[in-house]
Amino acid sequence: MSLAACDRNDYVTWHCKVDPTNVEEKPLRMILKGSTMTVGEQIYNYCGSLGPQSYFDINCSGKADQSAITFTSKTGAWKKGDETLSCVSL
Repeated sequence: MSLAACDRNDYVTWHCKVDPTNVEEKPLRMILKGSTMTVGEQIYNYCGSLGPQSYFDINCSGKADQSAITFTSKTGAWKKGDETLSCVSL
């Protein structure tokens, strides 16, 4: 008797918008998979968390709160520089 198993990749796809009520606005697609965040073609690494906020960057500096992206999954708040988006999981 032999057993076979499939590797299961867990990920969550999010759609993010400046104004979530605007049906005309095309959402930004963001995927959280393992310890990475993919936005478009760019992949960001998980740099750590402080409280409810998770931090992502291309290259983590060791100072999580100085990372390029801040994401709070509980509220869907996504921030990169001056850009703030509201995200919903699909």
